Amino acid sequence: MPRSLLYCLLLFLFLLPASGLSAAVTIDGDTEFLSLGKYIDYVEDRDGSMTLAAVRAKSAASWTDSATNTPSFGYTNSAYWLRFELDKTDPGEMRFLLEIAYPVLDSIEVFVLREGELTEHYRLGDSQPFSSRVIDHPNFLVPIPIGTNTELQVYLRVQSSSSVQIPVNLWRADRLVEHNYAAATGNALFYGAMLIMAIYNLLIFITVRDISYFYYVMYVLSMALLMAGIQGLSFQFLWPEAVGWNDVSMVVALSGMVFFPCFFTRSFLAIPRTRPLLSKCLFGLGLLAVATMVSGFFLPYRTAMVATMLLSIVTILANYTSGILRWLDGYHAARYYNFAWTFMLTGGLILAFNKLGMIPRNWFTEHAAQLGAGTEIMLLSFALANRMTHDRRLREQAQKESADAQQQLLANQIRANQDLDRIVRQRTEELERSNAKLQEMSSTDGLTGLQNRRFFDELLQNEYRRAYRDKTPIALVMIDLDHFKSFNDTHGHQFGDLCLIKVGKMIKDNIRRPPDTAARYGGEEFVILLPNTDTAGALCVARNMLDILAATTISDGTICQQVTASIGIASHIPDDCTTPHGLLKEADINLYAAKANGRNRVEWQSPATPDLADTAP
Repeated sequence: MPRSLLYCLLLFLFLLPASGLSAAVTIDGDTEFLSLGKYIDYVEDRDGSMTLAAVRAKSAASWTDSATNTPSFGYTNSAYWLRFELDKTDPGEMRFLLEIAYPVLDSIEVFVLREGELTEHYRLGDSQPFSSRVIDHPNFLVPIPIGTNTELQVYLRVQSSSSVQIPVNLWRADRLVEHNYAAATGNALFYGAMLIMAIYNLLIFITVRDISYFYYVMYVLSMALLMAGIQGLSFQFLWPEAVGWNDVSMVVALSGMVFFPCFFTRSFLAIPRTRPLLSKCLFGLGLLAVATMVSGFFLPYRTAMVATMLLSIVTILANYTSGILRWLDGYHAARYYNFAWTFMLTGGLILAFNKLGMIPRNWFTEHAAQLGAGTEIMLLSFALANRMTHDRRLREQAQKESADAQQQLLANQIRANQDLDRIVRQRTEELERSNAKLQEMSSTDGLTGLQNRRFFDELLQNEYRRAYRDKTPIALVMIDLDHFKSFNDTHGHQFGDLCLIKVGKMIKDNIRRPPDTAARYGGEEFVILLPNTDTAGALCVARNMLDILAATTISDGTICQQVTASIGIASHIPDDCTTPHGLLKEADINLYAAKANGRNRVEWQSPATPDLADTAP
C-alpha cells in the first residue's frame, strides 16, 4: 500500500469519532422554535470540578451526541456539560430566548461565546431565589440576541439532586409569548378543575361528615401541589424566596399522595371490616408516607424523593389491588374505583419511571400523570356520588319492604329524606354562591379591586363590536404611574401596593357612567374603557385623573408621597380598517409619548399627526 494512502487512511480513522458530533443550528428569518436536543453534544463531569476552559479543551472524541430531543440522565451526582452552536446568516438582529424547560433543576450555568470569546454568563436553578432569574418564568429562560452573520457557541453546565433531564429549546421571543398563553390556559383549566372538585367535595364532607370526602379533598390538594411544583408554578407564585422549602414541598406533596389515598381506599371500600389484613397493609403504607414526609426536612432531597417515589409506586399497586379484591367481593363501588385508579396507575407509573430515567422525557411522559390524575379525580368524585346514590336506594328499598310493619319508622325516614333534600338544596345554593364568588374572583384584580386584564380584554372585544355596529366612538385611557419601580424600591412593596390600591380607587371613583369600566392592565398600569366617547370626553376624564392625583397625597402613617402618572388616549369610530388591538396600540403609543415628553401629562394625538400634549398643573 502506498505510504500516502496509508497516511490518509490513518487520518480518516483519527477524525472518525468526531464525525458524529452535532452540526451547528442554522437560524433564519422563519425560525420560531427549535428543540435543540438532537443538536447537543454532552460530556459527563463525574466530580463536578471541570471549568469552562477545561471543557473547551476536551477533544471532539470526548463529547457524545445526544441524539434525543431531551437529554436525560436520571438521578446522578455527576454534573453534565452540554454544548451547541448557533449560526445565523440572515440580515438584521433577532431576539431569541433559550429555555431549559425543567423547573426543578438545582444548578444551571449558561455560557455564551461569540467568536470564541465569552460574552454572557448566567447562573440559574431552583437552588436560587426566584427573583434572581433573568426572566420571570416557571422554566429557565435567558436572552440570546443573534445578529447578522453571527456564530455562537453555547455551553451549559447542569447539576441537580433531582432527576437530571435537560430539555433545551430555542424560541423567538414573540412566539414564546403565544406558547405561554396556551400553556397558561391549560394550567388554568387543570388547576381550576382541581380547586372546584376540592371545594365541592369539602362542602359535601361538611354536610354528610363522611371521612372519605376529607381524604379525597386532601388527596386532590396534594396532587395539585405536586403538579404545580413539577411545573415550577408553586415556586414562582407561592414561595419564590423559600428555596429550601421548595424542595421539601415536593416530598411533602408526593407523600400526601401516598398517605391520603391509602386512608381514602380503606374508608371508601369499607376494608377494615371486610379485609383486616389488607387494612393493616394500607395503614402501614400510610405510616411510611408520614416517615417520608418527615424525611424531606432532614434527608437530602434525592434520597427522600427517590424513596417517596418508590413508595408511591407500591401504594398505587396496593390501592389498585384493593379495588380488585373488593370488586371480587361484590362491593358495588369497587368497579368505579378501579376504573378511576387505572388512569392514576398508568399516569403515576409513567411519571415515576420518567423521573427515574427509565423512559424518555417527552410531552406525553411529562403530562401523563397530570392527565391521569385529572381523569381519576373526576371519576373518584363520580364514584363517591354513586356510592351516596346507591346507599340512598338501599334505604328506600328497606323503607318500602318494612312499610306495613314499621309505619313510624317510615314516617321518620320520610322526614330524614326531606332533611336530606333540604341539605342538597342548601348545598346547591352554596355551590352556586361559591361559583359566583369564583367567577367574580376570576374577573377582579385581587389588589386594587378593579377588573383584571382578562376581563378587560373580553369587554374591549364586546364593546368594540357594539361601537362598530352602532357607528359610535369608543375611547381608551391608559394610565401608567411615573417612576413606580424606583419609587417601589425606595419605599418598599407594601407601600407600593398601598399606592396601587389608592390610585385604583381614585380611578374607579373618577368614572361616572355605568358603561365606563376601569381595569388594572398590569403592574402599575391601568386602563379605562369609555364606550360612546370621543377624544374630548376621554381627555376630560384623563385631565380629571391628573388633577385628582395632583391634589392627593398617599400616606401609610409614616410615609407621605404624591404620585404622578403618564396618560395616553385613543378614540375613534370603528370601521372595517380598525381593530380593538389598533385602538389599544394607539393608546399605548400615546402613553409612551407622554413618558418621553416629560411624564405627568396626557398625550392624545395619533403618531401620524402633529404632537400635542396636555400637562398636569
